[in-house]
Amino acid sequence: MTFKTSPSLLAADFLHLESEIRRAEAAGADMLHCDVMDGVYVPNISFGFFIIRQIAKITSLPLDVHMMTACPQNYLDVLKNAGAASVTLHSDVMPMDELIETLKKIREMGMKAAVSLRPKCPASDVFPCVPYVDMILVMTVEPGFGGQKFMHDMMPKVAELRAYLDEHKPECEIQVDGGVAPDTVAECAKAGASNFVVGTASFRAPDMGEALRGIVKTAEDAVKEI
Repeated sequence: MTFKTSPSLLAADFLHLESEIRRAEAAGADMLHCDVMDGVYVPNISFGFFIIRQIAKITSLPLDVHMMTACPQNYLDVLKNAGAASVTLHSDVMPMDELIETLKKIREMGMKAAVSLRPKCPASDVFPCVPYVDMILVMTVEPGFGGQKFMHDMMPKVAELRAYLDEHKPECEIQVDGGVAPDTVAECAKAGASNFVVGTASFRAPDMGEALRGIVKTAEDAVKEI
């Protein structure tokens, strides 16, 4: 299993965003996680497409855009033009038939597609989406705010998804987001996650490179024990 890190820009210093991105690049990040919040789907507002466009101009890292918004289907062209490499939609934001059509359109536009489960949503909610996604995101906190405590009770959901994917689409990644840190990443890896959104534990670590390497090493060591 190949493990990837996706530092979350919510934890970056926005007064020095370019230098923070350079720091993530130098630290060996695999992608940058961009949380777009509209104050409707979640009770918070983060940043929008203009910021993503500016980020895309200065980095070669793939931009992993997590749409925590109402009506994300209205912004696919904007996301493509802004430089998004992958787009994640929440499973409960629209009816399943519309969700599948939107995921298909994302891929037709040349971006990777992903679907996310917030804590209250069971793994089975996204089973119909599996043929149309490259990744499934399991939220290990309630979406909307960074710095929350990791929800250990989400690990059975990750394991259930991994078992389903191993049977139906082994190449599909499972991403986890929320409270992922050196003391929680091992259980994420053991459950079957391979893509780690890291906020506070990356940008606010004394040495970001050491922190990201440590997270990957801990995950690798954890799966060796299985």
